[in-house]
Amino acid sequence: MWTLITSDGRRQAHFGSEEDARRTAHRLGETQWRGPFSWDVIDNEGRRFVAEIRHRVEGGRQWT
Repeated sequence: MWTLITSDGRRQAHFGSEEDARRTAHRLGETQWRGPFSWDVIDNEGRRFVAEIRHRVEGGRQWT
């Protein structure tokens, strides 16, 4: 499962695929690539934050 986490405290979990999580991150606003799994975002109200997706390995507490 994939989780989307933002630096302003939002969290959305249970994405079935990396692509779904990435699409949701890009829907948050205008994005600029920060790293392989993270983006700087400016939303439609001008707020700036970082969005990151993480993959949780089933059956464990490991994140990738």
